[in-house]
Amino acid sequence: MKALADFIVSGRSQAILVASLSGVLAFLAPPWSTLLVYLGAASIALVALRISPAKGLQVLVIAALLTGLFYQLKGTPAVAIVITLLMLWLPCLLISVVLWRSSSLATAMLLGAVFGVSMLVLVYGFYGDPAPWWFERLQQLAPTLEESGLLTPETPAAVVLQDLSRLLTGVVLASLSLSAIGSVLLARWWQALQVNPGGLRADFIALRFGQTTGLLTLGVMIFAQFAGGAVRDMAAQAVMVMLVPYLFAGLAVLHGLVAGAGKGRGWLIAVYVLLAIVPQSTLLLAGGGLLDTWIDFRRRFGGGHNPVE
Repeated sequence: MKALADFIVSGRSQAILVASLSGVLAFLAPPWSTLLVYLGAASIALVALRISPAKGLQVLVIAALLTGLFYQLKGTPAVAIVITLLMLWLPCLLISVVLWRSSSLATAMLLGAVFGVSMLVLVYGFYGDPAPWWFERLQQLAPTLEESGLLTPETPAAVVLQDLSRLLTGVVLASLSLSAIGSVLLARWWQALQVNPGGLRADFIALRFGQTTGLLTLGVMIFAQFAGGAVRDMAAQAVMVMLVPYLFAGLAVLHGLVAGAGKGRGWLIAVYVLLAIVPQSTLLLAGGGLLDTWIDFRRRFGGGHNPVE
């Protein structure tokens, strides 16, 4: 991975090549789409972190144009593909700029959540409640969902699809925020390999958010329980996005506790396997990251790592 990072920062053309190829192959090799899109976003973030935000923006713009040109020549709707890429690449660049200026993982991650919540507000502001739009499209997938066993006679399709449609915008935006933050972390890891081996690990173990942010998140969670209609749905989806940084905080708590207890990496591997097998466990992890705002698990139980406010 260090060799790839070195290649990316060796020149603007090399960075553009990696980002462009990632963008092109992401749509040509569906099984690897997610990893390839992450790779392109991380390469742009690495340029911003190691060289300058202006160079990162140059790589983003040229790589997006080259990717769009490729698909335009191929006869594929290029605009839709470029917009799809920019939905990840642009917030990834902005987060990396904040990290470059502040050297604070917590601040950078919070920007990722702010971006997601801002997009949610824009969706509701310009298009109103998106639930009916999602419901129409989910109805087309009903037969597939029934075949997969997700819909049963005991769970009427209309009820399940309506419940899903009220939350899908939040799920998409939370996934987008998660992807942007994850891509920046990958770029930060590459940067650490080049100039400060082990630096990311120390910063990540110390990751912790301040009480103001925690109270705001908790307040929106409580509001979502008592509001009604589209306002409730919007607040519930905002909570999904706002909990994304706390998912990383929960992971930081686990890393800190394992490091403080002198345990092997097997414990962490088991946690990541659990997260992959049981996605619902991410909610517990994010909840732990939120509680850490007040409890400070690492200081109490894991060797006293100093928090990053």
